[in-house]
Amino acid sequence: VIMGSGRESLTDIIEGHSVSNGKTDIPLHVLLHEGRSFELQRITSGIDGEYLPVPMEVSSRQIPGIMARIKDELRKEAKYEASFSGSYFTSRQLVGELALILAVSILLLYFILAAQFESMLQPVIILSELLIDIFITLAVLWIAGISLNLMSMIGIVVMCGIVINDSILKVDTINRLRRSGMEIKRAVLEAGSRRFKAIVMTSLTTILALCPFLVRGDMGSDLQYPLSVALISGMIVGTVVSLFFVPIAYYVMYKRKQSV
Repeated sequence: VIMGSGRESLTDIIEGHSVSNGKTDIPLHVLLHEGRSFELQRITSGIDGEYLPVPMEVSSRQIPGIMARIKDELRKEAKYEASFSGSYFTSRQLVGELALILAVSILLLYFILAAQFESMLQPVIILSELLIDIFITLAVLWIAGISLNLMSMIGIVVMCGIVINDSILKVDTINRLRRSGMEIKRAVLEAGSRRFKAIVMTSLTTILALCPFLVRGDMGSDLQYPLSVALISGMIVGTVVSLFFVPIAYYVMYKRKQSV
């Protein structure tokens, strides 16, 4: 049985070609018509029906632009719609939760320090260090091209818990020296001299212990790299702030308070 393409009859096809020994050579393109179509080999379905997953490997900085472009293109096609999911959105949610936990922790720490030092001013001096540390740590992450992901946020939270201890001990030492009858400036200088080695040694042990994690090359190292950068940069800045900024802020505020 010979089936034609429908554009010409079988008689016309045979008459247009030579016949030898009762056989006719007919070109294949006369009998067949080639066409291309797309068929899904796998259909993915969910609660809302069938959908086509499109996995994408892009950096976190490119995701907002890609999402906006996809939405703009789909506005032209009313029968299509897109939804976005993946580790990026889960990480964003966890980062938001950690930021909320950090804010609540700082607030609770303020009330605890206010009760411990019996002052509303001294906790402000101590906690002002965290604002400087967090700001500079975020700047370092941005310069290094590291996004604010789950690991870097954990590093910031841990860093805040470590560096704040240095400022608490520094202010507590100044208060004890002042209660013993020492003048403010002398108490600040003496507290700085007494706590210098302890603060530097605490910071160096943490920084040097994290230096090996700065080496990248495998999955584990790449995962710990943002945490290490956030912790190391925050500890370096926090050490400088604890040694110099906190005593200066204490002296300026209480000297002005005495003059008033």
